[in-house]
Amino acid sequence: MSDQQEYGQAAPLSMTVETGAPPSAALPAASRLPPWLGRALLLLPALAILLGAYLGAEWVEGRSALRGDLKARERLTLYRETILRELEKFRYLPHVLARDPRAVGVLSAPDRAASTNRFLKDLAAITGAEALYIMDDSGRTVAASNFDTATSFVGSSYGFRPYFRAAIKGEEGQFFAVGATTGIPGMFFARATPQGAPAAGVVVVKVNMDRLERSWRDGGETVFVSDVHGVVFLGSRDDWRYASIAPLSDMVVAAIRANQQYGGVPLNALQQGAPAAEVLRIGGAGYRQARLKVGLLDWTIHYLTPMAQVRAPRALVWTAAVALLLVYLIAALVVRSQRLRRQSAGLRRFNRRLVEEIEERRRVETELREAQTGLARASRLAAVGEMSAAVSHELNQPLAALRMFVSGSRVFLERGDLASVRENLGEIDALQARMAALTQELKRFARPGESRVERVDLRDCLRTSAKLIRPRIEETGVPLDLSLPETPLIAATAPLRVEQVLVNLLRNAIDACQAAPGPRVSARGWIEGGMIRIEIADNGEGVPAELRERIFEPYFSTKPAASGLGLGLAISARIVEDLGGTLTVRESAAGGAAFVLALPQAPASVEAAGEAAETEHA
Repeated sequence: MSDQQEYGQAAPLSMTVETGAPPSAALPAASRLPPWLGRALLLLPALAILLGAYLGAEWVEGRSALRGDLKARERLTLYRETILRELEKFRYLPHVLARDPRAVGVLSAPDRAASTNRFLKDLAAITGAEALYIMDDSGRTVAASNFDTATSFVGSSYGFRPYFRAAIKGEEGQFFAVGATTGIPGMFFARATPQGAPAAGVVVVKVNMDRLERSWRDGGETVFVSDVHGVVFLGSRDDWRYASIAPLSDMVVAAIRANQQYGGVPLNALQQGAPAAEVLRIGGAGYRQARLKVGLLDWTIHYLTPMAQVRAPRALVWTAAVALLLVYLIAALVVRSQRLRRQSAGLRRFNRRLVEEIEERRRVETELREAQTGLARASRLAAVGEMSAAVSHELNQPLAALRMFVSGSRVFLERGDLASVRENLGEIDALQARMAALTQELKRFARPGESRVERVDLRDCLRTSAKLIRPRIEETGVPLDLSLPETPLIAATAPLRVEQVLVNLLRNAIDACQAAPGPRVSARGWIEGGMIRIEIADNGEGVPAELRERIFEPYFSTKPAASGLGLGLAISARIVEDLGGTLTVRESAAGGAAFVLALPQAPASVEAAGEAAETEHA
């Protein structure tokens, strides 16, 4: 049992309310049924509402998906036509330039490179092409519209590109890739020149798709284009670019790396595993997808509708179902309340009695706490009395010395020895300072509210407590042995409260061993496990093992009835608990009782104590 008793908590009550009221007239049929069957019948409408809501939600979601698919097909057709129209504007350019001597003449006359570069630059500005350039039969660029830029194609070899290999064989080269020189993605169209004869070179036009992507993003829809491998290269989401819809095999990745189609991007997968036909899960979100072939390089255009948008009508159905269910529940509760109202009179009377009992318990608890506070104050005043006796004892000697110095000063004044007078005045000043400190200590001790937490050496607290208990020691003749380490016992605590506990423990130890042969009280301190421990031990009769758990209870005492109220240890234990420590009792080495006070060591002193211990061992 702890040192604090708890009051005002009523014992758990177990009660059974018998509902003997007549059945409600609203449910005459159900009232004649067994109780379990009546409750089941009441649940049937609620279950019917929930089942109807589930079926209705499934139906409206299916209709929403159909409407979304119809819209997606219409939008896909529009997006595909937009792509094809954008690319068809530039697809003819390589075919025309392959027949224009202003462009291809540089292949046979390299000295015409300057005029060809200017011609290609003017033509690119007119047509809006990203770049126009001429390559010889080895793939090296001999003229380009960006000849005067830092990322000029002139002199670079692109013979590894698929569009060059297709064009040099007389086919139309088509390829979408990230520019090997500029790092800018685009669509490449290429034609060999001259046509119908061994090719002397290849004419290429690069088309930038940024404008198309910007229009898609401004539309607020989720749409993207994937290549034959499922890699997204064009779309309204920049964060999905160059990611594959499903994980790619090592062979496919190697082929993409070989022609440097997408540079060195990681080619991560948007989702793990093979994608479902209708639903994609990307970044934790679900999308319903519709697909359409573009008709160019085996591209596929995808239109995604968020599943949250598809399932939005379900929320309306469930909202209506919940509202209907609430209406039904309210109606059922109204009917039920009419029955319970007739049964609640007895419960109200019982509740009133229970409230009155709780109030009575609270009143008793308040009175007990006030009584305990008064007894604690009385105990503290008794401790103040002990301290007053100690201070009185301490003041006797300074007062005697003070009288001696005053008498001596008068004699010195009569002789005119001012130096000796000044010396005596200094001694008198030191004595009055000492007496003021003693009286101030008594004042602080008598006011517990002024105690504050500070860093204190518990050795000083023990010495002060021993000084305060000196009158009791002289009265009983019981010697006190102090055994203190050289290492400071620094704790962050309230020194006056600690001294109150120590004074009480020392006084109890002296009282406990008065009748013993060779009575003796010992006090020692040490540090163990980050805690400062102070043991007050005696060689009296000790505390029996069966009473050690009750020794800290209020009003429990092993002393005769006239010797105390049994509050000293209870108050001490409460003070120590408030300070974050513990107070325990055990058998002392001399056979009596040993009370151990343990308080946390101040954090800043733990390391210093460890170093001091190492020095002592050394």
